[in-house]
Amino acid sequence: MDRRPRLVAVLDDTATGCHRAQLHNTTISWSVNGRFVRSFRMSETKPTIEHVLFARFATEPNVPVVSLCIFGIDTLNIYYYSGESFLVALPFAVARVCSLQQGLLVQRQATESLVFGSSLPSLFSLQSPRSEFTMLGLGHLPDMDRVTRNQHVMLSPTPSRATSGAIPVFNDPNIELLDTASSRSGGSAQYVLCWDSSARRHLVYQCIVIDQPADSADYTGDPDPSLSQFSGISQLSSASRPRMARQTSLSVQRRTSAAPPIGPLAAAASRRKSGFTSAVKNDRRSSIMFGRVSFNDSPAPSYAADIFYEQRQMRAQVVLQLCWTERRQRDEPCADARICVVQSVVGSNVLCLMAGGTVVTLDAAFEEIMRCPAASMAPVRATRPDMDDLLLVSSAGNLQLAPGGTIKPLPLQRNYPPNILRVVYTQSSKVALETSGHTAEVSVQVPILPLARSLVASLSFVLSQTAYPLLWRAAIALFMHCKAQDDQVGRLLSLLLHGSDKRVASAALPARVKAELRDRASAVLFAFRMVYEDTALQKSETFEHLSALGQFMLQFSLHTGQTRVHQALVRAGMVPAATVDAVGISVKTRQRSADSDAAVVPSLTKWALSAADSQMQSFPTLDHIGNLFGITDAEPAAGARDSTKLLNITSNMMYQLMIERDTALVLRQLANDKDPMRLICQLSTDMQWLVHSVIETMKLRCISSWPLSVLALIGRHDMIANTNENFDGNDLATSGQAYESALGGVSTSTEPKSITELCEQVLESSRTETETWEQSSKAQEFSTVAFSRDLRLEEVERLLNMRAPTFTAISLGESSDPDDPNGPRLQFLTHLAQRVLALPLSQALLRYSSQQLKPQSSLPIIYPKVAARFRGHKTDITWTPGEAEMNWPLFHSGVAAALSVERDQLCSVHSSWVLLNWPSEPDDSNDSTGSAAREFDAAMASHAGFLLGMGLLSVDKSESSEGSASKQDAGRGPLCNMPPWQAFKYLSKRHGLTSIALLLGCACAHRGTMNSSVSKILSLHIPNLLPPGSSELMLLSYGTQASALLGLGLLYMQSQNRRMVEVMLHELEITQGEARDSSNRLENSDPAESTAECYSLSAGFALGLVAIGCGQSTQSLADLKLLDALSALVSESYGTASISMRTRVSTNRDSSQQETVLNDFADMDISAEREMVSDLGPIAAIGLVFLGTNYNLAAQRLSLPRSIPHLRVLDPFVVMWKLLMQSLIMLEDIQPTLEWIESRIPAACTQDPAADNEELTSDLFRIRLHAVAAVCFAMALKYAGSENAAAHAAILHHFDALATVAAKPSLSYESSLTKAAAQSCLDIMCISASLVVAGSGDISTMKRLRSLHSATGSRLYGNHMASHMALGLLFIGGGAQFTISNSTASIALLTIAFFPRFPQHYTDNNEHLQAWRHLWALCVVPRCLVVRDVSTGKMCKDAVVVLGNKRAVSPLLFPLLEDTSAIQVDAPGYIPLKLDIATNSHARELLSRRRVLYLQPMQNAQDLADLSQYKEWLAATLHSVEQLIQTWHSADPARTISTIQSVQRLRIYVRVSRSSSLLPNAHDSSALALTNNGNWAESTFLTWLAVRKHVLGLGQLDQCRRLLTRYWTGSVSEADEPQSYTLIALLYATLDLPSPADAMAIAKQVPVAQLVNYVFSC
Repeated sequence: MDRRPRLVAVLDDTATGCHRAQLHNTTISWSVNGRFVRSFRMSETKPTIEHVLFARFATEPNVPVVSLCIFGIDTLNIYYYSGESFLVALPFAVARVCSLQQGLLVQRQATESLVFGSSLPSLFSLQSPRSEFTMLGLGHLPDMDRVTRNQHVMLSPTPSRATSGAIPVFNDPNIELLDTASSRSGGSAQYVLCWDSSARRHLVYQCIVIDQPADSADYTGDPDPSLSQFSGISQLSSASRPRMARQTSLSVQRRTSAAPPIGPLAAAASRRKSGFTSAVKNDRRSSIMFGRVSFNDSPAPSYAADIFYEQRQMRAQVVLQLCWTERRQRDEPCADARICVVQSVVGSNVLCLMAGGTVVTLDAAFEEIMRCPAASMAPVRATRPDMDDLLLVSSAGNLQLAPGGTIKPLPLQRNYPPNILRVVYTQSSKVALETSGHTAEVSVQVPILPLARSLVASLSFVLSQTAYPLLWRAAIALFMHCKAQDDQVGRLLSLLLHGSDKRVASAALPARVKAELRDRASAVLFAFRMVYEDTALQKSETFEHLSALGQFMLQFSLHTGQTRVHQALVRAGMVPAATVDAVGISVKTRQRSADSDAAVVPSLTKWALSAADSQMQSFPTLDHIGNLFGITDAEPAAGARDSTKLLNITSNMMYQLMIERDTALVLRQLANDKDPMRLICQLSTDMQWLVHSVIETMKLRCISSWPLSVLALIGRHDMIANTNENFDGNDLATSGQAYESALGGVSTSTEPKSITELCEQVLESSRTETETWEQSSKAQEFSTVAFSRDLRLEEVERLLNMRAPTFTAISLGESSDPDDPNGPRLQFLTHLAQRVLALPLSQALLRYSSQQLKPQSSLPIIYPKVAARFRGHKTDITWTPGEAEMNWPLFHSGVAAALSVERDQLCSVHSSWVLLNWPSEPDDSNDSTGSAAREFDAAMASHAGFLLGMGLLSVDKSESSEGSASKQDAGRGPLCNMPPWQAFKYLSKRHGLTSIALLLGCACAHRGTMNSSVSKILSLHIPNLLPPGSSELMLLSYGTQASALLGLGLLYMQSQNRRMVEVMLHELEITQGEARDSSNRLENSDPAESTAECYSLSAGFALGLVAIGCGQSTQSLADLKLLDALSALVSESYGTASISMRTRVSTNRDSSQQETVLNDFADMDISAEREMVSDLGPIAAIGLVFLGTNYNLAAQRLSLPRSIPHLRVLDPFVVMWKLLMQSLIMLEDIQPTLEWIESRIPAACTQDPAADNEELTSDLFRIRLHAVAAVCFAMALKYAGSENAAAHAAILHHFDALATVAAKPSLSYESSLTKAAAQSCLDIMCISASLVVAGSGDISTMKRLRSLHSATGSRLYGNHMASHMALGLLFIGGGAQFTISNSTASIALLTIAFFPRFPQHYTDNNEHLQAWRHLWALCVVPRCLVVRDVSTGKMCKDAVVVLGNKRAVSPLLFPLLEDTSAIQVDAPGYIPLKLDIATNSHARELLSRRRVLYLQPMQNAQDLADLSQYKEWLAATLHSVEQLIQTWHSADPARTISTIQSVQRLRIYVRVSRSSSLLPNAHDSSALALTNNGNWAESTFLTWLAVRKHVLGLGQLDQCRRLLTRYWTGSVSEADEPQSYTLIALLYATLDLPSPADAMAIAKQVPVAQLVNYVFSC
């Protein structure tokens, strides 16, 4: 028994390598390039493995992934290379399977018992593990035109087409699948080899795949509209499907933790027929797949047959077309039948078939090219790196190579094993050969020198399509016998000149090829001259090869009679051999034919120096050969244009530099290459420097409208980032680092840290351990850049720390009772708790979007801790509040934890992550003390806040993308995609805080979308929207109802939905029209319980949000007369919850039918069980509906009484609320001045500065304080986040005045009322002062807020909440990163969040629900315009941004782009940036959303030649010229060519350096810094003058003059020919000397003796 592993599958993938699968017993091992990847052990009970093969499935469009497919009897196991696996249930027995470029081709095993087996399809395709087995279509030539254009093609199951345009299903039962093949060099062509048992021939079909979806998701799109016209297509329901005892249709199981996606099953409805039942009952395995669903035929198999026969049409995915049929008939299919695809010499696909020991090759038209006997064949990359040749095994067991599959095979004469049986597999240029005893892996690659390959490829532009393949075969035969690659060039040139090689008989050129070389000699010299120029530009090529090529060109020009070409080549620096040519032809035996009229070979130097700028033409390429020499039958070989790629790119660059048309075109051709840096590095040192200087100069002059490829080449990734919509900072940072690495960027060396940095690190780590906050690097970066000069941020973190103990100077004696309520310890802790338990709201502001998210773990929530350390005590003393007192502080802690997560990361979190944070249920059996239950209640309260925070951070799709197709599309965030069952799980707990958080959070996550599902959930919690009697069952608290009502307002925000407006208006009427009975309310212990006042206020807020700012402009709400309806609900109030002087309003609101005030008083039912509701809700509705409209009539409806008696009876808070809403209506009239503030205060409350002795009464003074606070708050809302200095100064002025009043001692009852009023107004002044400068960390505001931090008895829970929220608002998100928006919607939300009356104690929700305090999170926007490094993403220090006439240092407050035409940014070490946003609206819009500008570091491309290396080259050139002048009698040809090439390029650089495109401009002050402070043009010109001086000195010698005269007159002797050519080449390379013909023309006017002097003087 053979215990060795058996190779069962091989795949050579160009991206990942060679994949191999080996089977050993029941274990399959997978390896890639010899490296073990995975192993699979099959079940011991069912070890049968039917088929094993590799396939490719696309996880993304055009991104195939290699997978291993293992077929068993019933199942298919698919294992991805990435580790993913799938289990597919097979709907039929598989007879044979082959792989396609993407997917599998499967043949169903035929069954004899199946009556309709002759008609049912046998071939199916599987395009994805998640898709279904689909039938194949049989196409014909008229249909394939539509198929190749990927149009929708319909399949008809019946042979006769019922509808025009449909193609039949491939259902020939006589076809047997044998093999498939596709090109490994790209392209979509793939072929299928089959055996036709009826015709007894081998057939080849072309396989075309149409519209393949990616494997990442099932097809969930809408069905094709064209399908509706066919009556047979419909959705199969459970009622219409026949009952089956065993349903075994196709199923897919994904072996991952996530549940497999279930795609829609497209089925066909059909009528059942009788008569087919018994025929197929015994076959329990057969089942047929139609469209996207499979039907098993047991126990009712007739249903499958009916479906096939009555199904009208379905969409085709894979179509086969017959393209070749074997000539002869055979008795059975050949065992060696195989098919493969190779590439011809011109790159076209060649189809190779093998059957019965014969190989046939077919061209693109499926015409036979070659037929030869062989025992085996395989594609192999032997002569070309990215194309396949045909490898054959002869009947004698020898290897043969057919280059391109179109040429007679060549025998491979290396040490290969004898008696080869077959080729097992191929891996690029390696093949595994099976011999009689073992398997050997050998390499069949033919090494070819790049210059030799370029010479042969260039001849494809010259020779005909029939002659060039013969030349290629002869060259390959020659190269295979060359022992060293350096011999290839010489022997190839000898072959071209002689037509044969003495040592290789198979390398002889046919007579046809030799005749074409002779007849097209001028074109051959032109092509070789182009290759010569390209090779001279390369750094790696030796000049010995150039010398050999030059000698061949000289000899070939004389051999073919091209004397003028010979002279031009001599002047170009080509030196012939001494007396005998390198190819062995004597000089005396050259052919002296007449000089043909051929084009002179091109010269890069002559082209660059001859023509003027305006008359200059582009340098020719190999593609010009056909037009220049009239060649029409040549076709360039694959990759032939790359033979002169360097020449084409450099000549194009020089051409654009010298004509100076479009600077962007200078590098466009180079930038369009796949790897431009690789090409640049292939250039010589001097040419590298030229490209380097062009790149560095273009860096300073580029504009954003240049092509992205050019900007990427020159390293201006900042231009790409600032104008590209799809820019990702992380991806570009990675690519930028890779680019800098490729160019030799700055190395990031780790320097040792100083003792100061180490201490700061220790302090930072200790603080992190105390607070358990992990601040993100982005937030740290902002705070570090903005507040690096002081410790204000550290001080704020200390003030808002809710876990650190408070140190007090209070001393406790030994006799002090800790439980004494009047004792100093408990009093201090009680006052301290008022402050500490209010800190979570400020923490939410301070830590907003500043923490990294860890989706694999739950989010930690920090609870507040009341602890103090008294003087003389070494331990902390804590205060434990009651359970009811901690519910809302814990709720706020949960909100703070959720809001601390970076909102960009939260958008990608799945809704299941929310359940990961669900508190664990307590175990009541082991909880005797009830501590576990209390901990669970605390965790539930904090988790409720966590839910609200998730909703506040969610980003709705309607806001993130414009032009959304549907407003109800789900947004981004955990609560945006929460399934209904998960929401029901939360609501079924009947936990008040959780219900409030979920309802409000979902509304915030879907704000403005009018989502129907969320609307239904919210409506369930509003009793008046439910059927009668259902609200008693739910027993909802006022807090839950108010949150649901406000949630509807958020959900329909700015929609002006009529239905919602009517609902809100009705809620206001019923709450204002009669007192609310609270006898049946929930117990007061419920933290979600509130009052009718809160519900009324929520209705007003909700109505204002739905119709925010619409005023009288809306048409859909005009008939509701909102102003009149709301005004009727507002009257002069004498207290917030006191008796309302309001008349009842009838349905038609007729003023004549209103009751009198006295009757209203008489009808009042004043009892303890009924709550009186104030006017705050209707006032809020009026203010928000007419927000910013400047509608005077609406503002007048909220006007205050002018008489002092009427004003005195008003509640001061109602005065504040009316004045605030009135100011918001007249928003445009708000001015940031003290005069405007005084103008808004009621006249009765104004103080005359001239009347010093006259003071206001206490009640009027309190009204004045509230009025000032209201006006300042309105001003702060208008200028929120704007950092308006005038508005901030005016608010601080009144802030100080109020703080002075609040600090005065209260000596009487009136003074205590005044102090309480001042303290209440000071709360809103704190918010107002911080709103204007939100996120700026203003030090003056911070000082004032810091003074209110003390925990005294005069400051309650709400006072601390206001002052510390203002402090957090000042440093929102850690400071400098975010601010508050002042849009219309934001003003409305800020009004709700910072409602001017703060709670008096922890559970106070009487008028305003504490959960609403967090709605500010919906108004947060990025604050600053930030300048970042495009390669690292870090902030650029000391970056100066110029906006018109203003200059500021980054980060700066985001400017108004409407007033800015261009932005300039300068930073030390970075390339200056100028962004024109006046003409580029896309860049303006992109900058408005990102608020980030990117800069490119000023780094040189150090892998390229720098200025010092270029100067070394200049010195070497000058030295080589001096050496050549001294030793020109015996100079080496290679050294001569090297020196002459350097001199020629030196002259080109002198010419190019004068281009204005390379001269530094006046504004390019940093141009010298980019070039190491050197002027390369000056160095080039000075070197050129020195070279010219030496050559002119040589020309003054008599020997040189005589030699030059003889050359012009054609009397150069053959004895001194090589030396004379060296001297003549040097003179022509340096000086502008005439050609011999031009010199003879001059000799007609000047005597020959004076000819040289005359030419030198000119």
